[in-house]
Amino acid sequence: MGKKVIATGHEKNREELALMARELPGLEFRVWDLTDLDRLQSEAKNILADFPKLDTVFINAGIQNHYMMFQEPPKNEEVIRELTTNLTAPILVAHSFASHLFALAQSGIKTNMLLTSSSLAYFPVAFYPTYCPSKAGVAAFTKIMRMQLDYTGCKDMNVVEVVPPYVDTGLNAAHRDRTDALQGGQDKSVQPMPLDEYIDKFFAALEQTQADGSLKNEIGVGFGAQGVEIWHDGFRRLLNGSGMTD
Repeated sequence: MGKKVIATGHEKNREELALMARELPGLEFRVWDLTDLDRLQSEAKNILADFPKLDTVFINAGIQNHYMMFQEPPKNEEVIRELTTNLTAPILVAHSFASHLFALAQSGIKTNMLLTSSSLAYFPVAFYPTYCPSKAGVAAFTKIMRMQLDYTGCKDMNVVEVVPPYVDTGLNAAHRDRTDALQGGQDKSVQPMPLDEYIDKFFAALEQTQADGSLKNEIGVGFGAQGVEIWHDGFRRLLNGSGMTD
């Protein structure tokens, strides 16, 4: 497609990013710790200075901690780190790129802002007291950003919420055994979708565009898609009836 991709990642992933850049034509990378909030805006400006025609930003940050508040409460620093990674940083990254994407869209170039929430934004579970509300915050922020964009009348910028289900990744590697045990063991616990299956289903959903070729407002897979559907059937209908959105 002739597209250039700029991947970002933490310092600890530098070698992995460099290897990807060598193996994949058109891929460049930047080392960027999103939780370093003081440098966040300057890092975004540096990327835009190097890539002034950047038309799509995909914000896909997240960590997941498991704890039981009444048995093993976490340190405040751990909660703050999880909230910063999952919610504060993604919102600030979106702020840093929004005006650039909006200006391009106003000039007639289609642009996209994608943010990853989670099926747990719609179906909170007891194991993740901070992760679930942080991802619910991303889901709400994405919807509000889209509502505000509607007020401008701009049709060439898309704000998209990516809603994955429970996927077999390292996200919960540190506590999967414990959460399985809380569900009665691996034989009874909810099992993750294989990563390859998720990737295939994500791209299949991504290709199901709107009538004008724009990306859909939400790209959900599995339980994530069900959460989005329930929200549209219920809460969005209430918003529509209130006149706050159409």
